[in-house]
Amino acid sequence: PAAWLIEHAGFHKGYTLGNAGISANHTLAIVNHGGTAADILALKDVITSKVAEVFDVDLVPEPVFVGF
Repeated sequence: PAAWLIEHAGFHKGYTLGNAGISANHTLAIVNHGGTAADILALKDVITSKVAEVFDVDLVPEPVFVGF
């Protein structure tokens, strides 16, 4: 599952990068901590790049974008 890949690539629940983070409850949910859409997309890119590097798996978002 994608959540397992993300967690084992080094991104735990509650992980933050700038004003974006992974939900403390759900690994597959990226949350905004007062930033912009660019912050959210940057975190998504960091996560998908690392998962691809570690596991040679390309994650494809199934977005539910709220607010932009």
